[in-house]
Amino acid sequence: MYLFDNNTAHEWPAVEAEVRRLCERIDADLQVCVKFDERKLAYEINGHKRGTYVLTYFNAEPERIADLERDARLSEHIMRALVLRSELSEEELAKLKAHPADTPLSPLASDSRRGDRDDRGRGERRSRGDRREKREPKPEDSSAGAADKDAEPAAASTTEPTAE
Repeated sequence: MYLFDNNTAHEWPAVEAEVRRLCERIDADLQVCVKFDERKLAYEINGHKRGTYVLTYFNAEPERIADLERDARLSEHIMRALVLRSELSEEELAKLKAHPADTPLSPLASDSRRGDRDDRGRGERRSRGDRREKREPKPEDSSAGAADKDAEPAAASTTEPTAE
């Protein structure tokens, strides 16, 4: 899976050409290359706030994967790359090949209720009422207040030893 900057990803033939170039450099057999999703990134990468994930399946010699990762890091258009070993059935591969390459494959992209968090509102805010009501001082009992005043000096006074 590759993460492309959006400027490049909007030109799908350029994305496919870059992926093919990387695969050709390591003598890999590219089986499928499809757009997975376009999303807002969790943090800025190389000055980009959004990116497009591209899912690819290829067959290559294991020794050449390090070269592929190095070439992806050096690419001007690829912001991140993740290479995992995966076994696809013929049925799954046929389904991916039948999917239009420049149409997002992500299940979230087809579900209109979900997606990036910036497309959703925060919901209704309930009124918290008049907050001044909570700040009004409680009426104190005058006799309890007097008892407290008498208790304070007694607690504060200290007994000094008397000389005999």
